[in-house]
Amino acid sequence: MKASDPGHAHRIDVHCHAIVPRIAELMRERGAGFVLPWTLDETWQVMADNGIEAGILSNPVPGDFFESAAQATRFTRTANDAVAELARDHPDRFGLLAALPLPYIDAALDHIGYVFDVLGADGVVLIPHSGEAYLGDPLFDPALAELDRRSAVVLVHPLTLPGGGISAVPPVLADFLLDTTRGAIRLITSGALDRYPRISFVLAHAGGFLPYAASRVDVLGRAFYGLDRGALERALRRFYYDLALASPAALPSLLAVTSPDHILFGTDWCAAPGDAVRECTRGLDQAPGVDARTHRMINRDNALRLLPRLADRISARSTGLGAGLDRQDLRSLSS
Repeated sequence: MKASDPGHAHRIDVHCHAIVPRIAELMRERGAGFVLPWTLDETWQVMADNGIEAGILSNPVPGDFFESAAQATRFTRTANDAVAELARDHPDRFGLLAALPLPYIDAALDHIGYVFDVLGADGVVLIPHSGEAYLGDPLFDPALAELDRRSAVVLVHPLTLPGGGISAVPPVLADFLLDTTRGAIRLITSGALDRYPRISFVLAHAGGFLPYAASRVDVLGRAFYGLDRGALERALRRFYYDLALASPAALPSLLAVTSPDHILFGTDWCAAPGDAVRECTRGLDQAPGVDARTHRMINRDNALRLLPRLADRISARSTGLGAGLDRQDLRSLSS
C-alpha cells in the first residue's frame, strides 16, 4: 500500500530522534566516539516517503554519562532546549518528549516543571534503568509521583544493559529489547503501575520481549514471585506500545495481549536508517489481518488521543489535508 492510501497517510510518529547540531556538539564535548547523523532536510524526506505528518522527538540521555547533577542538568537542559526550538519552529510537525537528568532526583524534579511549564513538552522519555535500579525501584518514586500528578506520557526507551553487553551480539539486536522488558516487568512487580495510575507508559519497540513472553511471566510470576492473578493482563492492556523497528513480526504477539487502541506508529529515525524505516512501515501496511480501522488507529488516531497538545496544534492548522481530529472525534475515541 502507498503512504497516500486511506488510513496510511498523515501518520504520527511517536518514536523518533533529532540529533540537532547543538546536541551533536554537546556529545562531542562529552567525548562521544560516535554521533548519529541527522539533518532536517533528510528528516523531511523520511517523513514524506512514509506518509508521516508529525513526529514526537525524543533523545534519551543515560545518567551514567555524567559525573554530577550539574553536568547532567546542563547537558539535558541544553539538549531539550535545542529540540524544543525545532518544535516551536514547526509546531504542527514536531513535538517533544523531554529527557530528565536522572538519577539525580532533585534535578529531575526541577526539570519536570521546566519542560512542561516552560517548554510545553508533550511528555518525557525515560531510560528503563539507572545502574542496576529499574523503573519501579524506590529511586524513581519522587519523579514518577510528579509525572503522575501531571498525568504525563512517558516513553520507556532502552539503552545498553547494566554491566554492558556481549561484544559478539550487538546490543541493538537483543539487549535493547531486554532492557525495555526488564523495565516493564519491574513496573508491574513493584506495584508502580498501581501507585501511579495517571501516567501513560509507552513501551518502545512493541514492548521488547514482553508480549511474546507474557505467558511465561504470568505463570512463573504468580508461582514464584507473588504476582497477583490478572495483574499481568491488566498491565499489558494498560501499557501503550510503539512499533518502531517492530512491524510486522511483533504484531501477532502484540495484538494477542492488548487492544489496537494501545498501539502507536513509530520509526526510530534517525537511530534507524531511512531504508529500515521504509521496510518496517511497508511491513505494517501489508500486515495480514489488520483492517483499515486498526491501521488508522495505529497510524494516527491513538497518538492524537494520547497527545492532546499535539492534536490541538495539528487541528489549529488553518489549511491543508488532514487537519487532525476535532475534539468530538477525540472524545469518541476515548469512550
